[in-house]
Amino acid sequence: MSIESTIPNARAFVRSLNVLLKYSRLYGLDHLRSAAQFEVSWNELEQAVRAAGATGLLLGASGSQLLLDGVPLESTQAEKSFADLLNAAGVASIAFLPQVARQDYGNLVKAFMDSGGPKSVPLSERLDVYFHDREKAGIRVNEIRFVAEDSAYSEARVAAQLTARTLGADADMIQDWFRSPEKMIQLIAAAEGAHGGSGNGSVYAGGAGSDNEGGLANASGTGAAPSASGGNSASASADPDVLPQLGEKEMQSLLRLLAQFGEATQAAGTKGGPLPDQTAWQLNFAALPQNAQVTLRQALATVAAKTPSAKVDEGVLLKLAEDLAIRFALDRFQRGEVRVNAVRQMLDKMGHELGTLRKLLKAREDKMASAGLSVESHADVLDRQFWAAVPESGKRAVLTSTEAWCIPPRNVQSYVEELLGRGEADIAGDVLLKYASCVRNKDAEARKKAAIGLGQLAELYSKGASQRLQDALAQIGHQLAAEKDAELQTLLSAAFVRLSQEAASRRYYRAMQQALDSLADLEELRPAWAQNLRPRLGVENRITEFIEEALTAEAMPEGLVGVLMRIPQGAGEHLAVRMARSGRRSERENVVQLARAVGSACARYLKEVMKSEAPAKAATIVGLLSRLDPEGVDELLPQRLRHGGRSFHDAVVRQLSIAGAPERGQILTNSIEALDIMVLPLALDEIGMCGDQETAPKLLRLAEGDILPEGSEYLRVKAIEALGRMRAQGAAGHMRRFVEGRKAFGWAYPEEIRTAAAQALMKLDPDWMTAFLPQSGLDDKVMALAPLDPIPDRDVVRHRRYRRIRLPRNVPAVITSARGKYSSAISVLSLEGGLLSGDVQLAVGTEATLKIPAGLRSISMQAVVRFVRSHQAGFEMVGMGLEDRAKLRRLLVSLGSPAGVSAKTSE
Repeated sequence: MSIESTIPNARAFVRSLNVLLKYSRLYGLDHLRSAAQFEVSWNELEQAVRAAGATGLLLGASGSQLLLDGVPLESTQAEKSFADLLNAAGVASIAFLPQVARQDYGNLVKAFMDSGGPKSVPLSERLDVYFHDREKAGIRVNEIRFVAEDSAYSEARVAAQLTARTLGADADMIQDWFRSPEKMIQLIAAAEGAHGGSGNGSVYAGGAGSDNEGGLANASGTGAAPSASGGNSASASADPDVLPQLGEKEMQSLLRLLAQFGEATQAAGTKGGPLPDQTAWQLNFAALPQNAQVTLRQALATVAAKTPSAKVDEGVLLKLAEDLAIRFALDRFQRGEVRVNAVRQMLDKMGHELGTLRKLLKAREDKMASAGLSVESHADVLDRQFWAAVPESGKRAVLTSTEAWCIPPRNVQSYVEELLGRGEADIAGDVLLKYASCVRNKDAEARKKAAIGLGQLAELYSKGASQRLQDALAQIGHQLAAEKDAELQTLLSAAFVRLSQEAASRRYYRAMQQALDSLADLEELRPAWAQNLRPRLGVENRITEFIEEALTAEAMPEGLVGVLMRIPQGAGEHLAVRMARSGRRSERENVVQLARAVGSACARYLKEVMKSEAPAKAATIVGLLSRLDPEGVDELLPQRLRHGGRSFHDAVVRQLSIAGAPERGQILTNSIEALDIMVLPLALDEIGMCGDQETAPKLLRLAEGDILPEGSEYLRVKAIEALGRMRAQGAAGHMRRFVEGRKAFGWAYPEEIRTAAAQALMKLDPDWMTAFLPQSGLDDKVMALAPLDPIPDRDVVRHRRYRRIRLPRNVPAVITSARGKYSSAISVLSLEGGLLSGDVQLAVGTEATLKIPAGLRSISMQAVVRFVRSHQAGFEMVGMGLEDRAKLRRLLVSLGSPAGVSAKTSE
C-alpha cells in the first residue's frame, strides 16, 4: 500500500485519538461522548493499519513533529498536540501491529487517561501493566527518547532548579538542625563515635549532638575533609572528589537512608507529623557501612562549603543523592568494573532508591507542568549528569565501540555537534558510523535502541557528510534484509525512511543510490515490504525537482545519473514530460542527454508504454522515445494511430515536432495513411521542416493525388510546400508542370496549387521560375507570402511555418463549435493560424469552423484552439478549400504592409 493512502488514514486516526484522550480525561471512558469517539478512532485505526500493510503503523514524535513510519506528517495543531503529548509522556513511538485488537487499543487509551496527579502511577508502570507481554500485544510502546539539551545547563543550575521546586512557605516549620548540613555532619559524627568505640574517636572534637563550631569550620569553612576512622575512610577523605571504595549495595543503602530522611522531614513540615527523633536517626546513620558514612559526610561537607546558608530540604537531598549516584557510577565505569551497557542498569537501580525523594517533588513539578513549563524527568537528569561527568576520552571510547547503542541519542548528538564545532569532522563521522553499525548487533535490544536512535539522529547524519549518511543507509539496509522480528522491522523501516528523506532533501545523490540499492536487495527477498517502503523514501516524488535542478546547473550534479539509473521508469516518465515542456533546443538536448545517460532501461520502459499503455500516456512519451529509439517508434506508431482518436494523433505529431529527431520525417511519412485527416496538415508541415529528402517520393504521390484520393486538395498544397522546404530536386519537373500546365480555357491547376508550386520552384529552380513569373499570371505580392524555412541556429524547438501579420485593425470573425455560435475578432493572422481577441469562451483542443467576412462570400476554414489566455485564444488552421485559401492569402496581402509583417520567423 502506498504512503499516499496510508497518511490520510493515519492523520484522521491521530486527530480522533487526540480528541478521545481529551474526552476520556474530562468525562471518563464510559461517557456517551467518549464511547462514540472511541468507536470513530478505533475504526480509523483499523483502516490505517490495514493500509500500512504487513509492517503495521509506527507513530513517533521528534520535537513537535509527528512522524509516520519516519515520514513527517503535516504539522497542523492536532499533530503538534499529539506529538507534545507523546513527548510529555516520554514516549518515542507507538507501533500498531497488524494484529492489534480492540482491547489493546482500549488499554492504550486507559494508560494515557491518568491526569498525572500527585498519586498517579508513572506512565511507564501503567504501560507495563497493559503491555508487559510484548509477544502477544498488538501495540508496542517505545519509551526511549532524547531531549536536546543546552550545554550551558550546568550542575549548579540543576541544583537551583530542584531546590526552587521544593522550597515553600512550609520550609521554616522544621527544626534548624535537621535543615543544616553542618548539624547533619555532627549527627553522623556522633553516631560514628557512639558506635565506633573510643579507640577510633569522633571526627570532630565535639561529641554526639555537640555544636563544636571550630571543628565544623575546619570541615566546611576551609574545604578540608574531616578525618575519619578506618583506613578506607581516611584515604577517601583526603580528596573530596574521590569516593571510598563502596560496593553497589552500600551505595544503595546510603541512597535509601537519604530518601527516608527526606520523607520524614517533609512529613513533619507539611503534614503536621512528629518531628524526627535525633537519637533514632543516629542509630540509622550508625547502621550504615563505614564507607557509606564517610561518603555521606564528605558530600555534606561539600554542600556546606559551597553554600554555607543552604538548608537540607527534599530538593537538596535529591541533588545530593543524585550527585553521589553519578560519582559512584562514573568511578566504577572509569575503573573498568562495569561496561557501558551496565551503567544505565546500575543508574536505574540507584534511581529506584531515589523514588521517594522524587515523589516528594512530584506535586510541585505537576503544578509547573500544568502551567505550561517544561519539566525534565529525573531519570533524564541523572543520565545527562552522568554523561556530562564522563571525560572526553571515555566518551570517544564508548561511542566508537560496539556498545555505542547504549548511549542515549541526545548524548550522541551533543558530542557529535561538539566535535563538528571543533572541526573534527572525521571523528564525528566515525562516531556516527559506529552508532549506525549497532543496528546489526546480535542483541535485539541493541538493534531496537539503535534503530530508534537513528530515526532521531537523521538530521545529524545529513549534516555530517554524504558518505556517513550513505554508510548508515547501507547498515540499515543489510539488517532490513536479515531482520526477522516484526517490531524491529517496523523500527528499522522508519529509520531507513527518515535517513533516505534526509538524503533526498539535501541532494546527497550517493546516499540516495545506496538507499535504492538496499531497497532493490530487499525486493528480491520481500517484494511486498519493499513496495511499501519505496514511495516513502522521498526519492521518486522528487525526480522532477532533481531533473529541473540538473538542467539549470552548470555541471551535472555528481551521482544524479546513478540515482536515475536505479529508477528508470520514473526517470523516463518525468524526462518525457519535461521534454514536452521544453521551449528551447538547448534545453531539449539536455533532457535527451540525461535520458541517454540513464541507459537502455529507460528506452525499454518508454517503448513498453508506447506499446501497451493508454493513448494519453503513450502520447506523452513518444517525443523522448523518438530520440532514444526512433526505429521502435516507427515500428509501433502506425498500429497505435489506428486505434487512437484525433486528440492522440494531434499530440503525437506535436510531440515529435518538439523532440526534433532527425528521423521524425520518415516516421510521420510512414504513418500518413493512419493519421487523422485534420492532423495531416500539421504532419506534412513537420515532414517538410525535417528536410529528409527520402520522404519526397511519397509526398510527390500525395501532391499528385495518387494517395489519399479522398483527402482534400488542401493536403496537396501542404505536400507541395513540404517538397519546396526540403529542396527536393527530383520534384522540380512536377512543380513546373503544376505552374505552367494549361487547359482549353485557362490554367490546368487551381490558383493555390500553382502558387504553392511556384514558391517551391523559387527554391528548387529559381532561374526558371524568375523567367516564367511574368507570364505566369501570379501576383508578386502574393508570391511573397511563401512558406518559411527552419533557421538552424535559432534556439527554439518549433520553427514558425509562415509569416505572421499583426493586422492594422481587428478583422471580425464568426466561430461555430459544438458549444454554439458567437462573434469574435482576429488581431494576428497568417496562413497557419491566428489570434482571437475578446471574450473567447473556448477550451484548448476545441474544433470549430471559423468564418472571416470577405466580399460576397466569407472565407471559411476548420481550426483547432491551441491555447487560451486572458481575452485571447490562439487557433491553428487544419483544413480549408483552395479558393478560401487563395482569398485568405489575398486578404493578408491587402491588410499587411512591410511594417505590419512580423520579422520573427520562428517560435
